[in-house]
Amino acid sequence: MELLKVALIGVGAIAESTHLVYVKEHPDVSIEAIVDVNLERAKKLAEAHGVRHYFSSIDELIVSIQVDAVIISTPNQTHMPIAKRAAEHGIHVFVEKPIGTDVSEVEEFLEVARKNNVITMVGMPHRFRRDVQVLKEYAEQNTFGNVYYVKATLFRRRGTPKGWFTNKALAGGGAMMDIGVHVLDLAWWLMGQPKAHSITGKTLSGLGDYQTKFVSSWESKNKSLNANQVFDVEDFGAAWIRFENGAVLSLEISWAINGDQNEAISIDIFGDKGGATLSPLAIFKEENGVLGKTTPIFQENQIFKDEMHHFIECIRTKAKPLITGEDGYEVLKMLLAIYESSEKQKEVIL
Repeated sequence: MELLKVALIGVGAIAESTHLVYVKEHPDVSIEAIVDVNLERAKKLAEAHGVRHYFSSIDELIVSIQVDAVIISTPNQTHMPIAKRAAEHGIHVFVEKPIGTDVSEVEEFLEVARKNNVITMVGMPHRFRRDVQVLKEYAEQNTFGNVYYVKATLFRRRGTPKGWFTNKALAGGGAMMDIGVHVLDLAWWLMGQPKAHSITGKTLSGLGDYQTKFVSSWESKNKSLNANQVFDVEDFGAAWIRFENGAVLSLEISWAINGDQNEAISIDIFGDKGGATLSPLAIFKEENGVLGKTTPIFQENQIFKDEMHHFIECIRTKAKPLITGEDGYEVLKMLLAIYESSEKQKEVIL
């Protein structure tokens, strides 16, 4: 079997610790190039992992070698310009979340991808969690009946990342774009991906660039983008999303807050036949007139490995990815509506 040729574009922390590791170990894949605006870093990682080529841009990549797919892990604002260039040349695209920061750019990219039969997958690894997969099966079996309310939360006490993540020009937003996108996507997917009708949202910088002692923060490895230390995004966001099927999603997100911290994404599902909670997973039902609680038993899995290998398998078999570009597009529209609602201080109709 001919090896699938892949290039990694943007080799920050996520690419180095997960994408590079799990793509490299796949027996049917060859990492042909590493691309990063910091050419010295690209060269260093390429040499360390036995990758023959390294470049500073996708344009250099395209004119120099042929690849079947790219994995894009650059700052959010750059996702779509890079993805579009790849799609124009028939190169399949895996793009980290969020899919982009501008709806029109995503629409243009998706159109190019469709015309050139390019597979697009968005990095939403929580869909690959074993507990989530178990919960999804319950939902698809109509265990919960008519789901009318879902609450999804992820609170960090002091977990604001450092670097370009707090620069709106590069990230497109703060906590909502960084971690809120995961929570929103996961809750929406478990609900069956209903169409959003209206959104009321509030985003703000509550604690901002705090100086709390004895706490550590995750930092982007791109030193050149981190240097200016811009902080012009929100560290807290909340939203009330009404869907066309009548269901409601309550979303609460923070990078930093004076309250308890979630150890993982917390989701509560309430339906007229049953309910569930995630992290830890439990199913609530009334059977034979008696209330019951089920706690499924399962083995944990390596979600990033499963995510990367799923993308490769989709290219091999021309299968539809678990998270499509269209999924990423719908999530982005909801995120942007949260910001719009907060700015205008009123409900936004989609």
